[in-house]
Amino acid sequence: MESIELEKITEIVITKFSELQREEQTKKSDRRLFNTRLLLRNYHNLKARCEELVEKNKTETEDDPFIAIGGEYLSIESLTRSSARTMNMMNFIDKMLEFYKKDCERQGKEDIRKYNTLIHFYINEDKKTYEDIAELHELNERTVRRDLKEAVHALSVLIFGIDGLRIQL
Repeated sequence: MESIELEKITEIVITKFSELQREEQTKKSDRRLFNTRLLLRNYHNLKARCEELVEKNKTETEDDPFIAIGGEYLSIESLTRSSARTMNMMNFIDKMLEFYKKDCERQGKEDIRKYNTLIHFYINEDKKTYEDIAELHELNERTVRRDLKEAVHALSVLIFGIDGLRIQL
């Protein structure tokens, strides 16, 4: 009698633990996709910041090594590290976009369309809406949304490496 109850309890605990693991994995996957979209949405602002840093030789020397922002003090050194990380990340994103483009060109017409959809929606200065892209490619708007979702997923895999492969669509 006790062993049957113990087996039931063990089964319930294992089931609950598996559910929690799946939920945690889903949260990580969602965070990677969220971060990829966030990078793409802010692509122009980040690129502009990088160009500004290059023009200013990445940092300016100041007499005061600390800057007050909202009551918090940031050192020039920490700002420089942050700027360097931004530049490195943007260089990496540009390389991944170029790699994705070449991969799409290798894959064929449909994948090139997905790449172009991503570029039109996020990267080009003159950003297009789903409707504009659908008209441009003579597609249904739902197809454009699906293409964009698949392109963001593919880029996530490139950006996050093997961890990006765990993303479920």
